[in-house]
Amino acid sequence: MSNISILVSCHKPVEVVPSEIIKPIQVGCALNEKRFKGMLRDNEGENISAKNPNYCELTAQYWAWKNLDADYYGFFHYRRYMNFSKEKYLLDCWQNVCEEFLDKKSVKKYKIDDETMRREIEGYDLVITEEKDITKMPVNDRTVYDQYKNGNQLHVKDLDIMREVVKEKYPEYVDDMESYLKGKMTCLCNMYIMKKDLFQEYAAWLFDILGECEKRMDMSDYSIEALRTPGHLAERLLSIFYFHVKRTRNLKIKTLQTVVFFNTDPVVHLKPAYAENNNAVVLSANEYYVPYLAAVLESIRANSNDDQNYDLIIMHRDISMGSQDRLKKQLEDHQNITLRFLDIRRYEKPFKKLFLRGHFALETYFRLLMPQILADYDKAVYIDSDLVVNADIAELYATDVDGYLLAAAKDADTAGLYNGFEPNKKKYMDTILKIKKPYEYFQAGVIVFNLAEFRKTYTTAEMLKFAASYEWELLDQDVLNYLAQGRVKFVDMAWNVMVDWRGIRLSQIIALAPKYLHDEHMEARKNPKIIHYAGPDKPWHQPWSDMAEEFWKYSRNTVFYETIMQRMCDPEGSRVGIKQKIRDHVVEVGEKVFPKDTARREVAKKIIIKTIGGI
Repeated sequence: MSNISILVSCHKPVEVVPSEIIKPIQVGCALNEKRFKGMLRDNEGENISAKNPNYCELTAQYWAWKNLDADYYGFFHYRRYMNFSKEKYLLDCWQNVCEEFLDKKSVKKYKIDDETMRREIEGYDLVITEEKDITKMPVNDRTVYDQYKNGNQLHVKDLDIMREVVKEKYPEYVDDMESYLKGKMTCLCNMYIMKKDLFQEYAAWLFDILGECEKRMDMSDYSIEALRTPGHLAERLLSIFYFHVKRTRNLKIKTLQTVVFFNTDPVVHLKPAYAENNNAVVLSANEYYVPYLAAVLESIRANSNDDQNYDLIIMHRDISMGSQDRLKKQLEDHQNITLRFLDIRRYEKPFKKLFLRGHFALETYFRLLMPQILADYDKAVYIDSDLVVNADIAELYATDVDGYLLAAAKDADTAGLYNGFEPNKKKYMDTILKIKKPYEYFQAGVIVFNLAEFRKTYTTAEMLKFAASYEWELLDQDVLNYLAQGRVKFVDMAWNVMVDWRGIRLSQIIALAPKYLHDEHMEARKNPKIIHYAGPDKPWHQPWSDMAEEFWKYSRNTVFYETIMQRMCDPEGSRVGIKQKIRDHVVEVGEKVFPKDTARREVAKKIIIKTIGGI
């Protein structure tokens, strides 16, 4: 059995394929004190790790050349693999197969397993990515030489230096080099698998050429991207080597599709942040909502107790690292408060099919994931991001939910709708949603979840199946009310006081609810522990609205206060950021089509900026 080693170059922690053949290697270790668990390191033994800013993934190839003994040497990137399956998949405009996540499903789909890889590799001298036709890419280049010449931040004089070096040192390669540079087919990304003897020959040839090029090139004034020139040249040299040995030698060669994974971040398995007095509080938000989320967090902090610990978790799919850092900084002086972010994009595909209406966003459904993604938690408080907390939320967390699925406050507003304010509400709740006790319908913006009991009762798939079975009027709130009915513990309405929306919620809606619900709501308003700005109108749109002053009290102490004010002053911003949403969509698409650290991103950057600027 052959000893096959495929090194996957990584500059950050990533999801790793379980394999004896695939071996992640941390590159640039000489310049980074952090060490990633379970990875080889390119600064051990004879190495050029310190040259990683110039040589990119080639520092892993050099390390393997000098320090690793194998029968086959292969090289992938942390987000680029080969398709080892027999299927040919649809290609994007850059002639790559695109996949959202590197996970068990995609590993199975592309047969990235030891048995299949061994079968597809053994017996071949060279396995390389499929040749790509640059004339079919979304640029105007007609030859490989033109592609480099027109490359953003690259300097064609360096490619000419490489040509001269090859002519001087390896004249037998000149015909293939010139034919390649004048042609339109290329192999990109420095990805391949070679038999030992061929790899040793290639590595000696490659690094000899690059070493001589380095001596002749002047990169002293180059940008960060241009400093990666040796890595860019190596892509062309790999193609030259490939076309040369393909023409001149009787080698067994196989080409495979390149698979690009847009998200290879490791799956996060959160555990309680504190060993004692851990009060888990979970919220959902998106990037646009961050300034309002900041006010929620500030309200929790302002009412916290030094004897308690607060484990705050934000479920999201697009909150930037910059926003995450600013929110964390807001709480950094408090040792008993932690703030962590849980990216749920790898779980969101089923959610995209679910019904949305009005001002609701997809994030509202995320709470249905909590039993699954918080597997090490038996209990957690969930709160919406359009509220403020006026009491110690640890008191709510202390609610005993043993034997219940959840604890929540009864919804006097829905009771009023049911009693006639909304003509069809009674029929809907009785015959479609089938709530047996409609006056026990709860408001889902504040919930104490018994996660352990939920896991025993429903799977995530079962909850999502029910959520997708109808266009529920109040979305996941209806779903949770149906699933949990008969197993809900009711808490004081003071823990979820909905504001008087447009001045009619109290006088025209809740006034129709049973008197005991009406009275409980009115009593809760006297000393609200949580003020919930439920409805499409928010205090950051209408600062004169009911209880808006409580929101502003907290928001003034956040780092996002000026952002909120700017949005209010900007007429477009006050309309719930339509322009920003369009920009976010453009950026989201751009991130997928033009991943970071790729030449295509640089080529497309001007187009994307122009598009965003014109919105």
